[in-house]
Order: sequence, then C-alpha cells, then structure tokens
Amino acid sequence: MPIGCAVLVALLAAAGAPPPPSSAATLTVANRDIVTFRATVIGNDPAERVRVALRRIDDLPPASLGEPVTFDRVSVGDEHGFAVLVGRRLAFFVTDGDRDPLGDEATDRVAAAAADRLADALRAGREQRSARVVLRGLWQSGVASAVLALALWLLVRLRRVIARALSTYANRSAASVLRGRIDVAPVVTAAVRSVVFVLFWSAIALLLDVWSTFVLGRFPLTSPWAGIFTGRVLGIFAAVGLAGLRALPGLVTVAVIFLVARFVARFLKGVFDRVERGALAVPGLYPETVSATRRLVSALVWLVALAAAYPYIPGSDSGAVKGLSVLVGVMLSLGSTGLVSQAMSGLALIYSRALSVGDTVRVGDTEGVVTEVGLLSTKVVTVPGEEVTFPNSVVIGGAVRNYTRLSGGGGPLVTTSVTIGYDAPWRQVHALLLGAARETRGLAREPAPFVLQRTLGDFYVEYQVLARLEVPLERARVLSDLHAHVQDAFNAAGVQIMSPHFVVQPQAPVVVPRERWEGEPAPLQRGRG
Repeated sequence: MPIGCAVLVALLAAAGAPPPPSSAATLTVANRDIVTFRATVIGNDPAERVRVALRRIDDLPPASLGEPVTFDRVSVGDEHGFAVLVGRRLAFFVTDGDRDPLGDEATDRVAAAAADRLADALRAGREQRSARVVLRGLWQSGVASAVLALALWLLVRLRRVIARALSTYANRSAASVLRGRIDVAPVVTAAVRSVVFVLFWSAIALLLDVWSTFVLGRFPLTSPWAGIFTGRVLGIFAAVGLAGLRALPGLVTVAVIFLVARFVARFLKGVFDRVERGALAVPGLYPETVSATRRLVSALVWLVALAAAYPYIPGSDSGAVKGLSVLVGVMLSLGSTGLVSQAMSGLALIYSRALSVGDTVRVGDTEGVVTEVGLLSTKVVTVPGEEVTFPNSVVIGGAVRNYTRLSGGGGPLVTTSVTIGYDAPWRQVHALLLGAARETRGLAREPAPFVLQRTLGDFYVEYQVLARLEVPLERARVLSDLHAHVQDAFNAAGVQIMSPHFVVQPQAPVVVPRERWEGEPAPLQRGRG
C-alpha cells in the first residue's frame, strides 16, 4: 500500500463515532470543479476536507505536477473509499458517502472522474506558469479585441443606415394606411426604432459573448469560464426559442381572431359609408349619427376580439398581468366618473340630432357654427371668430336653437324688419326690400329672399325680409350690408321708415335725399369754458 494510504488508514483507525452529517462542499482547483464532498471523515466535515485537500495540493512540489494522478481503494472497518494520489502523494479521499444520493454512480467511477479532473487542473496550472502560453494568449486576445472594435464600429454604421431605410419605408407604408385624421406614421416610426434598438443591442451582446469566450479560452486557468458563458447564452436563446415555439399556437389563434375582427369591421364600415352617402337606408340610422355609430360599432368589434384573444396571448395568465389589470381597473373606476358622464351626454346629444357639424346654432348666449361634436365636448365658432367649447352636459342640459336644421340645405336664415306707414303701397315696400336683398353680397339667390307682413299696427305696418346666408360666419357683416341697402332703397324711393314716432304727421316724407348720401360728417362743437 502506498505511504499516503497507510497514513490515511491510521487516521481512519483512530476515528471515533461518526459525527452527524453536514452540508456538501465542492473542491475547486484552477477554476475547475474536481469533486463534491458529502460525508464527514475522521472528524472533518466536507468544508474542512476541502480546505485540507487544497492545502495538500498547494504543497505539492513543482516537479510533481507532471506526475500521473491515480486512485487506489482504501477500506478500514466500515469506511470504504478511494484515495486520489498525485504520484505517491495523497490529495484527498473519496468515500461511499460522497456519492450523489439521487444518482446510481459507483464510488470507483466518482474517484476516477475526480482523478481525471484533478489531472486536467494540474496540467492547466502548469501551463499557466509558462511565459510562452501567456504571451500567446495575450497576442491572440489583442487581435480578437481589435476585431471586436472593428465589428462594433461597422455595426454602429450599419444601424444608422438600416434605421434611415426602415424609417423611410415605414413613413411610406404609414401614408398608405392613413385613416381619417389619425396619422400613424409616428407610431410606426417608433415601433421600427424599437425593433432596430433591440436587434442592435442583441448583436452587441452576441459579439461580446463570442469575444469573451475566445479570450477566456486562450488561458488555461480561465478556459472553463468560456464554456460557462457560452452555455448560459445558448441557454437563454434556447429558452427564448422554446417559449416562442410554445406560444406559436396561441399567436396563430390571436392572429385569426383579429383577422376575422378586421374583416367584420371593414364590412360594417362599408355599410355605414353607404348609409352616410344616402345609397342605403337603414331604419333608425340617420346620416347625422352614422359617424358616431360607426365608431361605436368598430370599437365594440375590436373589444370583443380582444376579449376573445386575450386568453391566447402569451403571458396573459401571469401574476404581473393580473395585478396590472386590477390596478388599471381601480384607476378607471375612481377617475372616470365625470368622463363617463360627459361621454353619455355626448352620445345623447349625437343621437338626439339636436345639432351637427356645419349647423348655425345658438347655445345659451353664444351663437355660431358648430365645428365639432365629440363624445366629451362640442365646439362652436362665433361670428367674431372665437372658438367656444361647451361640455356636452351643458349643451344637453339647456336649450339649443338650430337655425340650419329646417332650412332644407339652403343655409341659415337672416332677417330684418322695417315699419312703414299705411300711405306706402305694400307692393312697393316688398319690391324695395327684395331689391335691397338682391344688392347685398353674401345672401343666397336660391332659394330667393321673401317678405312677410308681420304686424298691422296703429301707426305702421311691420315688414320682415328673410334670406339665406351663403357663409354662416358672415352673418354680422351681411346683416349690416342689408340694413345699409334697405336705407338706400327707401331713401331713393322717397318712402319714409316709420320707426320714429310722430305726434303729428310731417307734411313731407322724412327721408334723406340722394345728394346727401355721401355728405361729410358735421364738425364737432367744442364746449366753452
């Protein structure tokens, strides 16, 4: 029996009762796992056995590092195992208690594998002390670092070129799918930039992994780490790939659901477009409400599709997604009370058809043209050019005067009244008012203006001329021009407007002669003192 084994036998013979079992400890030499100790031997727990083995290996003379590593059976009493030797020197002892309890590997195989790994570790330690090996590793690492720097530079340049090309293509594609007033180009561009960002940093991580694997493999002591890095990266890619394969059936189901939803939404959009153009009549659906109905039905279709596809989306059953759903639900419940109230008022306003875009209306003390009817508010542009925004709850809660709804498409009415005495023929008054309306720019010729006799008073007859506006927002200017032409027409005809009340009728009509129409204004009288 070798000398080292004789010493070990003597120590085993002197051991007393076996101590309680302790936790396992792994012996590592030159960054290589050699063996895992699980049993307590001659009073030394696994951790102490590791320290003793490392001290013995460190104390080996340099000349013995090239000697063969062997193992020999040792059996003393109830203790059975193998001694691992470097030449004739003991390195450590492997017992039956060091076997993996979940495995079926025999003790001799455990000892043989430990001996092989120890031989490899000692050889790596011996080679690491060689200046030629170190210099070769440094030279190869420097070349690899230069290649890495060049690859990173080319990757940065390639990223810029690809980003510009994809952004141009995304903008063109977004322009072809533009829907209404929603510009999807920024969204598509942001998505493309995100994809390029992920691919860029993934490529950098792959290059760094290849570089680190190569550099660590050039040195005997660090070569085990190269395999660890590569294994972890490959494991990550394998896990991602397997997760993608497992999620593939669900993603196909999601794609089919959304394709069906898209087909249904496009079909319903075509129906609503025909109703809006008047090519199709659907009971209960009017052109004024088609736009809102189309949006509501489209939103309902996509919500149903999302609810049907949600269980098939990868990660939808995770705790994080469930917690986020609860948080979003609570936030919407707490903060959307006023929002939902305004939205319901908007729907009531739209479906009541009290007003629509382009109508001339009066809401409270504000008169103007409706430019937008939304779910939350209604916008009205007044005659002075001010945009007034009304919450829909305010509009639906008050009276709305619509000057356009009953105009039959001829524009809103503008009216003015004059009072003329009974001594003026009513046919002449009608002709003068209609002539003034024809001279007024901004009044529609079709339908033609007309005159009504509103009142037969004690002193005069009240005549009212009515005409259609071509541009509703020019109401104030057109009405001012109409008043001016009415005065010119009656003054030219010598017909007195009876708005002033007289106690005694003057001998001559109270009119302005034509020669005074362009008269200069009278000078101001300055006070004295």
